[in-house]
Amino acid sequence: MRRRHPDEGIEKKGKAIVTRRTPSPPLPPNLPEEIVEEILLTHPASSLVQLRSVCRSWRTLISSSRFTNEHLRRSIFLDPTLTQPRIAYYSLYKYPTIGVFSVQSLLDNKHKPTNVASFKAPRHFWIYGSCNGLLCLAHETDTGVMNCILWNPCTGSTSESAPQITGGFGFYGFGYDHISDRYKLIGYLQESRSNKSTIIYTFAPNSSWRTIPAEDDVDFTPLGHPPDECPIYDCNNMEGVFVSNTLNWIVDRYRGYDVVLSFDLGTETYCYLSLPERDPEEEDDPCLSVASVLRDCLAVCFEHKRTHWAVWLMKEYGVTQSWTRLALIPHPVGYNPNVSHYLRPKYLFENDVLLAISPSSKIVLYNLNDDNKDGPLVPMIDGSGDGMESRSVNALSKGFIVYHESLVSPSHYGIASKRPLIKPNKPTTTVS
Repeated sequence: MRRRHPDEGIEKKGKAIVTRRTPSPPLPPNLPEEIVEEILLTHPASSLVQLRSVCRSWRTLISSSRFTNEHLRRSIFLDPTLTQPRIAYYSLYKYPTIGVFSVQSLLDNKHKPTNVASFKAPRHFWIYGSCNGLLCLAHETDTGVMNCILWNPCTGSTSESAPQITGGFGFYGFGYDHISDRYKLIGYLQESRSNKSTIIYTFAPNSSWRTIPAEDDVDFTPLGHPPDECPIYDCNNMEGVFVSNTLNWIVDRYRGYDVVLSFDLGTETYCYLSLPERDPEEEDDPCLSVASVLRDCLAVCFEHKRTHWAVWLMKEYGVTQSWTRLALIPHPVGYNPNVSHYLRPKYLFENDVLLAISPSSKIVLYNLNDDNKDGPLVPMIDGSGDGMESRSVNALSKGFIVYHESLVSPSHYGIASKRPLIKPNKPTTTVS
């Protein structure tokens, strides 16, 4: 006996039974494209990566440079939740793995280890900065040749390698020049023992390395730069921090004072910025300064009376009078300020919790609304599963970079993209 369709009705006409199908309600018309786009723009970047597989039109829209730029603009100026902050870390001892985990998870999961996505690379990479969701990676071959690529951990897209560079060189930082709408990598070329020149690579089609002659009276060696014979150094202090279209790092003893050296990515010129005026009692403190970016402001951290770290923010970039002390953080028990380790601020939460890397390379959280006399909160993070070669537990073992998820792709800037060079490891691991 045939089952009756739920939309069917039964009518009797004489002795015959006639089956009548009730028409289904019409489907709603397709939403206009501009409405679909507006809805999609309210989703975080990580969700949009998954939504690309819904249909071809969504994939085309989400992958377009116009949509990507609008999503990035909204995440910067309107809704920061659209681009979640994350930390990428790498080994300084040439191990081909990059780990990534959520910054927010350190607060949300206080009683269990933070989940980490482990990425397997074809070779060991250093990370020389992040901007708009892109990480700048560099690899040095055994013959001293350096290759540089861009990588977006959120989308998996990578760029073709920049032209190889050889000789006595090093990198200072990576950033976005909004004037030319290009990403740039800045470094130096050691032409002689006493002569350095700035080198610049602009990530663009058919680009090449450019050299800017050394400016008179400009010493752009970052504070704590290692001697030439030292192959391993703390990249966390070498990284030029990107803010207000400039790269910034602290240089040692310009005219008797430590200062911030600022490189404008648009004009490609240098200038000096004074550090906060220190207490007279601090004059003999060891010089352990480090620059970072907190809440889109240039920040510095240095010793305070050999008992604390002082964290300062430049509220208005370029205006030295706008330096404001954010916090005084006490040294942990047993800390020796005479050794070349320091606190490295990395991120400031909305609830005034500061995420930092401690002198022992631990990820720590300081509540700036408390006195922190009992020390910082140390999140439950297990580093045994990251697969990296463990030679040291100090600040030289890993490099940490904070970045924000985005949909930005090298292809949006005419840079040829490769098939993903860096692929997720399975299973997911945990890390410190």
